[in-house]
Amino acid sequence: MEKLLYKWFLAQRERNMPVSGEMIRQKALSLSSSLKVSSFKASDGWLQRFKERYGVRFLKITGEKLSSQPELINPFKGKLKMVIEKYELNEHQLYNADETGLYWQLLPDKTYVSLTEKTAPELKIAKRRVTFLGCANASGSHKIKPLLIGTAKNPRCFKNFHNPLVYRHTKNAWMTGELFKNCFFQQFVPEVKSFLKSQNLPEKAVLLLDNAPSHPPAADLKSSDGMIFVMFMPPNVTPLIQPMDQNVLRLTKLFYRNRLLSSIITGKDTVGEALKKTTLRDAVIHLMAAWEKLNPDMISKCWRNILDFTDALDEDDLPLSRIRQQLIEERAADPIRDTIALLGAIGLRNTRAVDIEEWNKDSVIEEASLEEAENMDSNESDIEIEEQPIITIKHSEAV
Repeated sequence: MEKLLYKWFLAQRERNMPVSGEMIRQKALSLSSSLKVSSFKASDGWLQRFKERYGVRFLKITGEKLSSQPELINPFKGKLKMVIEKYELNEHQLYNADETGLYWQLLPDKTYVSLTEKTAPELKIAKRRVTFLGCANASGSHKIKPLLIGTAKNPRCFKNFHNPLVYRHTKNAWMTGELFKNCFFQQFVPEVKSFLKSQNLPEKAVLLLDNAPSHPPAADLKSSDGMIFVMFMPPNVTPLIQPMDQNVLRLTKLFYRNRLLSSIITGKDTVGEALKKTTLRDAVIHLMAAWEKLNPDMISKCWRNILDFTDALDEDDLPLSRIRQQLIEERAADPIRDTIALLGAIGLRNTRAVDIEEWNKDSVIEEASLEEAENMDSNESDIEIEEQPIITIKHSEAV
């Protein structure tokens, strides 16, 4: 029965149809009934074991993906292919950058229910947010030094700290057009030129971007000789083909969270106390280690969709064997199981993969108003986090 169920699941996957856990259960019950297996019950335990046996991951279908237009993918790929051929670019010279939010102290919502030492004010503290910009080339051989955006100009916890990331600040810890433009000219272009020179390659490259409002026009983002430039993807295809969106940023955040959980487990404090003592400096260290953990193979696989220039570009045309192989590869490299085990070690033993995916999206609705957040930001410079770990910290990275 499960083989038939998995075949059905792959068929839905080929059609790009969203499949929920309840749909899996109902289909399983239908198949078992047709096969006259009267003793079968589609329990939660069975569903979890089915997912583990077949490497199935349930991902929340966001509004962005639901509004995507797959029919625009092939025309864009055609344009990208023409650019690659015109400038004679190889995989070392193709880059993609994208931003993601990170609530760097936040544990899954279910964890808060089980942590009796947590109080409402501390829950707000745990929702401090930063923006992380990741950028890498198609070969995975060059990862640009990550950019982290907070709200404090000079976080006190950075005192005497050699920050391995590039840190900038904005009012709400969001990317802005001016900040992105400065990052492009002061960081991206020099780093790319240095890398290409070390590889004995011509100093020319293209940076693929989505159409976020914080990204300036392509005309404003090119090197003085025009050989390092930007190409924008259509607005409604980036969730389907943008390499950073495929798995790079997701894995980075999962690796980060596994390190955060490990630090809690190895310490002597309770979970609540450990989270209160975690500073942005700690988050930076964990985040850089997570970024470094991404190897070239992990990154290059995320470019498969956008660099597949064969005629069979539509996901509907992918053979079942290829989809199954991709699922197996994703499962082998996925840190979800480690995350589940680490959460179990701090007392949350029934966490599902779907819970972790939801947590990793950082789609938290803030309880504090913008005015409250700004008041919290203004108090950061007067608080030395390391010296007062028990105090409810008004950290400038809160939003």
